Amino acid sequence: MLNAYRIELRRSPLLTAFPVMIGVDLLVLFGRSRYWIGVWPEASVAAQVVTLFLGPVLAGVSAWQAGRSSRVGMPETLLAAARPNWRIEAARLAATLTLGFLAYAIGCLTAAVISFSEAGPGFLWPSYLLLGASTLIIFASVGHLAGRWWPSATFTPIVCALGCFISMLALPIKFNVLAGPPDQHLRPLPVAVRMLFALALATLAVTAPRLRTSAERQMPRWATSPYIRSAAIGSTAASSIALAALLSSGELRVERPASATAPVCDRAEEGAPQVCVWPEHRKYLPELTAMAQRLGQPVQPSLKSPEEFYEFGLRRTKWGDRGFDIAEGHVRTAAIAMADQVFTQSLGICIPPQNETRAWQAMDNIHLWLEYRSTGQDPAVADQGLHMEGVSAAQREATKATRMPAADQQKWLAEERSHIMRDPSWCRPDDRF
Repeated sequence: MLNAYRIELRRSPLLTAFPVMIGVDLLVLFGRSRYWIGVWPEASVAAQVVTLFLGPVLAGVSAWQAGRSSRVGMPETLLAAARPNWRIEAARLAATLTLGFLAYAIGCLTAAVISFSEAGPGFLWPSYLLLGASTLIIFASVGHLAGRWWPSATFTPIVCALGCFISMLALPIKFNVLAGPPDQHLRPLPVAVRMLFALALATLAVTAPRLRTSAERQMPRWATSPYIRSAAIGSTAASSIALAALLSSGELRVERPASATAPVCDRAEEGAPQVCVWPEHRKYLPELTAMAQRLGQPVQPSLKSPEEFYEFGLRRTKWGDRGFDIAEGHVRTAAIAMADQVFTQSLGICIPPQNETRAWQAMDNIHLWLEYRSTGQDPAVADQGLHMEGVSAAQREATKATRMPAADQQKWLAEERSHIMRDPSWCRPDDRF
């Protein structure tokens, strides 16, 4: 069987296309985004997303490989061969998976090496890598089985490749994730069920009897071993059970408990607000502590900043979580949440009547002004690349205020605050946390 594996490995079209596969792997890894660099869960997801493209490729090549013997006029040789047919099929599928996994491993190692210097302690999360591995096995097995039953040189590989790609995007059962925030992680059960489904399909792909034409039915062949028949029946049952379990196993990702790890906390200087993040987001800490420091230097005494800012997921309560978020490497989302906390700490939860448009406008103005203040950038630079529909009036007012001298900013803030506090009953302290 080892000799057959080596022969199939040498004959595999993936061997010729291997440099192209690596190129596609790296192109997807770095072309989709680069914010994952230095964040272990995001780097793991970036390496796993590559299977969205490698999986269909393996399905198409596996279908072509599996139907090759029928296309070159060798079915009678295989039917009458003394060597069990499943060994030949296993060697073919193993050769395809070897090259596919090798390309996948190069992408994973590249993500690890690039992230190592910035990410700090830790490594790639195995759950995401196993999810990608199960995807490759599933689609290579589907292609192999389809190629054995319908050995077309063009139609079956194309249908398998396109079908697998569309299924990954459209089916309710997800075999990949596109983001890996540190406040979430993969549940072991759904990952284990997907791996079981993948292994059952691989076993079925090599043990299932090949569909025979009318001419082939007249030719004698060696009787199938009872063990192989049992394996085929068992893998069929196992894949059916695993497919049903996939639908009932629930969501892939769940909230990661804050107790799973100790947060990393720091402050820009003594007396400045402290910022705590998940350990995997430690690379953002210098920028976040600088933002907290700016918000901790109020323009007037009525503006108060919390003593601590926590990233989303570190301080969940039964009322929710008001921590800041870092979305796809952008700390502007953190600036929005920090500004909201400063506003709530200073004025409370304010809900003016709907007809008090000036009060609502003042709230938007102060919120956006606090965001600009936290970033420490000119508003035109801070808003670059952002689409902020419905806040153009607030942008104009907050931009104008940000560019004023400090004394004029105090007057502007006092005036805006007076519109909100015209009726003290509009605002109440936030005692939920």
